[in-house]
Amino acid sequence: MVGMNGSVAVVTGAASGLGLAVARKLAGRGARVALVDIDAAAVEAAAASIGGETIAIAADIADAAQIGRAMETAAGRFGRIDVVVANAGVTAAGTIRRIDPAAWERVVEVNLLGTWRTVRAALPSLLDSRGSIFLVSSGFAAAPGPHASAYAVSKAGIESLGRSLRIEVAHHDVAVGIGYFGFLDTPLVAGIDADPAASRARDGMPRAFRRTHPVDAAAGAIVTGIERRSDSVVYPRLLRVQLLLRGLLGRGIEGGWRKAMPEVERLEEASTRS
Repeated sequence: MVGMNGSVAVVTGAASGLGLAVARKLAGRGARVALVDIDAAAVEAAAASIGGETIAIAADIADAAQIGRAMETAAGRFGRIDVVVANAGVTAAGTIRRIDPAAWERVVEVNLLGTWRTVRAALPSLLDSRGSIFLVSSGFAAAPGPHASAYAVSKAGIESLGRSLRIEVAHHDVAVGIGYFGFLDTPLVAGIDADPAASRARDGMPRAFRRTHPVDAAAGAIVTGIERRSDSVVYPRLLRVQLLLRGLLGRGIEGGWRKAMPEVERLEEASTRS
């Protein structure tokens, strides 16, 4: 296990939710942390709430130049980067046939291409420090559902990106972890619950998989995974079954989603008309 004390970590999407929870835990274990987020005011407030050797950097991970400068700023301030948590992400609800194409593509642009650009920007520092990078994927990478295709596509892509990267940098002693999570108590999930069609689509999942879990526990699992240089972190543990049996279990889960789809479409149509 590698301790965090004195290490330098960069966390994207760190102004709220899972990113902020991870940043707090890293700082609590002695790391110097750079919080990166597109919302300048929010990330400044988040960094101030943590205190200590914590800095805020405003950057859009979808912009290669901005995330590149963010990594340079963190390395310049602290002298190195040992850990990067690529957490930033967005979602957009809607069926493939009705969602605004620009909204769908923005999710892929931020989540997948933004993570790719984060990886590219971070690698020189991580190769120097023999550090680690943690990519936040999702249970949706194993069991994509309706009304969230862009999110599922982006998270499946992040999983594949991480698995490819792990092979490529193993001989450089750089660790690559991938995180798979269920529904967490974050602003992103709260947005899903506020959308009637998205909420109904979620209700089509088996009860055990649609529960909301505390974000603090997920953040703790991530930090422990980073300390252990683990290949994967899965929270809640039930998702391990989903990942191991993704082909077989995916068909079973699809049954509930298919039953939900007529009402999902009806609710979506009603929302479009209002």
